Amino acid sequence: MYDELFSERGLSLERLKVLIEVHDAGSIARTAPGNAIRHSQYSRQLRELSEFFGREMTHRHGKVLRLTPEGASLAEMVRPFLRSLTDFRTECRNERQNFSIASGDSIIHWLVIPKIGNLTKALPDVRFTSLSLRTNEIVQQMFDGRVDFGLIRKNAVAPGLKFMPLGTLAYVAVIPLAMVHRKSPPAFSEVFKTFPHAMQTTEGQFTKQLLEVAFSQNHAFRPALSCESFPQTVAAVRSGRFAAIVPELAIRDLPTGSYHKISDASLKTLQRELVLAWNPRVIKVRPHAVKVLAELGATLKF
Repeated sequence: MYDELFSERGLSLERLKVLIEVHDAGSIARTAPGNAIRHSQYSRQLRELSEFFGREMTHRHGKVLRLTPEGASLAEMVRPFLRSLTDFRTECRNERQNFSIASGDSIIHWLVIPKIGNLTKALPDVRFTSLSLRTNEIVQQMFDGRVDFGLIRKNAVAPGLKFMPLGTLAYVAVIPLAMVHRKSPPAFSEVFKTFPHAMQTTEGQFTKQLLEVAFSQNHAFRPALSCESFPQTVAAVRSGRFAAIVPELAIRDLPTGSYHKISDASLKTLQRELVLAWNPRVIKVRPHAVKVLAELGATLKF
């Protein structure tokens, strides 16, 4: 049945691995920047794959050598096979299989990492890799097999992916006690008017909605500090010099009794339904994936 695959030279696991590396990097040059010898080796191996299949696996775009649609298609076809082969090898050697969990940096920081210990205790034959990626990167990498499981917004789940709900990510205002010169907490209307504000400003949709809330309270609002991530924003609050709007999950990083927490109905527009998402293909090609999925769903709910 498979005689034709072995009747000619040119096909090998090493060459298929190179194909996947180039697919993930985007071009041969990006697989090993500045390494001309590696680039030459990869170019030769991909040329040999092209000769074997009778179709070009790469094409030149200016000075950059990238995969053709046929090359990309072959990489996506081969990846699950190599993953299954790796799992089979680790199982034969009684080694732990590795599963990747991807989400935004703040969710990894506040939800995944604190619960990894429980997961490894429940799944002693599994180890995990956490990946901090943007939502569109997580979705793409679940489709092409680079990521096993993703924690993303429900409204970001693309057709073809499966998901289970984990909880609703709610947001609150936090103001350090050191900034409030009275015992009673400030009113929400004061949050954007009275106190220097640290704001996470890199996520387009969230930032736009948060600014709408801020401008509804103070038309002249400008953040005193713009941050790249929520952990940075929480660190600014911890300094005692800034107020902020943060996920309620995040306030566990603040010392107990060091802040006022203020909720308001207007912050409900910021809420996100968080889900655990996966590509059904991962269940088919990875023997332990069903068990891992069940434990993830139970452990990460909040």
